[in-house]
Amino acid sequence: MALYDVLGMGLLFVGGVLIVNGIWLLGRGDGSDVAIFNLLTGLITFAIVIWWGFGGEASAGTPFQAAGTMLFSFTYLWLGVNAYRGIEDQRSFGWYCAFVAVVAVPTGFLVLQDGDVGLAVLWWIWAVLWTTFFILLGLERTEYTGSIGGFTTIVGTVTAAAGYLMAAGFWPWA
Repeated sequence: MALYDVLGMGLLFVGGVLIVNGIWLLGRGDGSDVAIFNLLTGLITFAIVIWWGFGGEASAGTPFQAAGTMLFSFTYLWLGVNAYRGIEDQRSFGWYCAFVAVVAVPTGFLVLQDGDVGLAVLWWIWAVLWTTFFILLGLERTEYTGSIGGFTTIVGTVTAAAGYLMAAGFWPWA
C-alpha cells in the first residue's frame, strides 16, 4: 500500500471522529456513545503507527510519520477512555493538546518542504484546533465550547475530505 493510501484511510476516520466530537461539544451526543468512535479511531491510527514505525520498508511510512500520527492516536484513545469513564476534569488532556499544537506547527513546515502543500495546511489547521482544545480543556474556558464545537466539526469535514481524496488516489500533492 502506498503511503497516501494508508494516511488517507486514517484521516478519513480522524475526520469522522472530529465531526462526531464537534457535534458532541455542541451538546448533541452522549459521552459513552462518542467514546466508541474515539477508541476505534485511536486503534486504527495506532495500527498505522505500528506499521509505519516498525513495519520496515514495505510500509512506505517513516518513524517521523508514525510519530506525527501517534499524536492523533493518543488523542483519541485518551479522549475515548475519558468519555467512557465520564471524566469531567480534563485539564491534563488539555495540556496534552497544547503539546500536540506546538508539535504540529513545525511539522507543517517539514511537510511543506516535501512539497505537500495540502498536508502542510492540514497540520497548521490541526495546530489551531488543538490550541482551541487546550483553551477549552486545559484553561477551562467553557464559554467557548459552542464555537470550538462548530470549528471542530468544520475541521473534521475538511480532514475527512482530504482523507477520502488521499485514499482514493486523488490527492494532488501525492
